[in-house]
Amino acid sequence: MKAWSSLVVCAAVGVLSLLPQVALSDTEVVYADAGRNVFEVTVPDFWTLRVGGEREITPSDDDALRPIARVFGLSPELENGVWVGLMSPPQLRGLEDAKDYAQSLSGQLAKTTEITGTESREIAGYPAFVVEGTGRRDGRPVHFSAAVLELPRDRVVVGLTVLEKGYDTSALSDVNAILQSIRAR
Repeated sequence: MKAWSSLVVCAAVGVLSLLPQVALSDTEVVYADAGRNVFEVTVPDFWTLRVGGEREITPSDDDALRPIARVFGLSPELENGVWVGLMSPPQLRGLEDAKDYAQSLSGQLAKTTEITGTESREIAGYPAFVVEGTGRRDGRPVHFSAAVLELPRDRVVVGLTVLEKGYDTSALSDVNAILQSIRAR
């Protein structure tokens, strides 16, 4: 009986030693603006997160500078044809404010773009508006989307996705998981 109880204790210790590894899968990241935590998102294992600060850029179809909010750029480590960007422009206070903004981003996601659809839906439990389209990026055909999620307290999250022709479709489950993991802070 003593040998059996030692075996149970060893098995229990073995299971408990696995728990920290399970808890560490994926990574929670918080997007902050002006000292305020706006939202958090889960970055899947084997994805790279690149954080860019605020800046001004010139869209391809315009000469005027346009302010761009801080961006979280995510891509799978092994797949170059998939990119996800997340940002929360402070000037956008709700879904209605952000619909035109989402459509205007197509020129920054690709060149010679065509909007192929727009739709209202729910993402991560928040009201959302999604713009989808096609275009060319670095000479290659792409499909893109800009999803705007309305958060509480007068903020939105803009989720951008660019998929190059020939991308690994298995990455789509991670893209959807990223968007579904967004939580207001």
